[in-house]
Amino acid sequence: MNKPRTAWLDGLRGLAAVIVAFNHFFMGGVFDFAFHSYWADPAEANRHFIQLPPIRLLFSAHAMVALFFVISGYALSINLLRLRDAPSSSLTASSSVTNPTLLRGLSSATTRRIFRIYLPVFLVAILSQLLFFCGLYHWSFGDDVVWGRRPWIAPVFHFTYLLRYLLDIVNIIQFHHNPGLNGQLWTMPIEFRGSLMVYVVILGMAFWRQEMRVAGVVLLALYFLWYGIWDGVGFLGGLAVAELAPRWSSQGDAVILGEGGWVESRKEGDSTSPATGGWKRGARTLMTGICFFLGLHLLCLGDDGVLTPGYQWLGSLQSPRWDDDWAIVSKSWKTVGSVLVVYAIDRVEVLQRALERPMPQFLGRISFSLYLVHQSVYHVARDPVRNGLWWIMTGRQYPATDEKALAEGVGVFATVIISNIYEASLSSHPSRVIET
Repeated sequence: MNKPRTAWLDGLRGLAAVIVAFNHFFMGGVFDFAFHSYWADPAEANRHFIQLPPIRLLFSAHAMVALFFVISGYALSINLLRLRDAPSSSLTASSSVTNPTLLRGLSSATTRRIFRIYLPVFLVAILSQLLFFCGLYHWSFGDDVVWGRRPWIAPVFHFTYLLRYLLDIVNIIQFHHNPGLNGQLWTMPIEFRGSLMVYVVILGMAFWRQEMRVAGVVLLALYFLWYGIWDGVGFLGGLAVAELAPRWSSQGDAVILGEGGWVESRKEGDSTSPATGGWKRGARTLMTGICFFLGLHLLCLGDDGVLTPGYQWLGSLQSPRWDDDWAIVSKSWKTVGSVLVVYAIDRVEVLQRALERPMPQFLGRISFSLYLVHQSVYHVARDPVRNGLWWIMTGRQYPATDEKALAEGVGVFATVIISNIYEASLSSHPSRVIET
């Protein structure tokens, strides 16, 4: 059976999730230099080959978050755009199985999105708290994280900690710096807020002409970029790419969909000469290539706190509203890079086919579970597994040196296996029907 045209999005999401899990395993310790630019100071601690683009993409966890948001903006909107543009669709027509209305589709998507995001998050948060209370974590949390909580002591104190965390993580209006025991879940309220943003924009522009819709979404994204609201840029950028993506035949402009590719047919009577058509195709190919490689370059921006050689030209383009805040500068440019990469892949069949291979598709299937559980797996098992393997291989206790990379590698594979089990348990659960 042919894969959906957007199956490559799952593969891209899966690769991004693996990079995040891989990076969290090593971040702050071995290979810490890889998260900085090749030109970072001091020189003796850097100048490593893996710090150069595009290899440094393997150590770009922060860029992957921006990529997640762009992918979500695209994936959330594509079916709603098809529903909106269907000839028999209307905001007042009655719903049916074969022709649901846009309004009902938006309502259903919003409701399902709440449960899709927060049911697994609540489950992971509760499980993590139980593991911590039972003393099963082999991880040292700072007191600024656990606020005096200790294993096997004051269960009510643990319950209030968990309750406060759950209340904070569903607040999409005023974000609170409350990482809890799963620091990676800070993206969840942003994910839900961005989803609502996409739904509102689709509804608000439902009756606009196609050209006006695209222009409106792009201008809104640029407005957000001016103020450094990088997550909004990501979701709106994904929506813009979806608006530009061909979806079906309509009137005289037919769009013929293939597996992972598309071809636009000319209108009858189109007198464009072969030479002119070839020039236009060449220009489009060149523009797509520029978008792809420039996007990859931006995704490889290091975590140095300053624009390093190869990126200093961005300083003349950044908004004065960013106030030289590195968190905003870095995330904004990485979000722009994510939009460019997704736009380019959406137009290159070869790249789509690579992401539709079995391994990226498998990683895409477990990507959400991998993102949710990898920190808990590391907190419970990373150090014991590392120490045990080190003892087996060397016959002595584990030393804190860069040699630990060999022993620690097994942790990433263990996380993938546990994520697959977690995903399988979700798939067999009745609540799976609420997934978006």
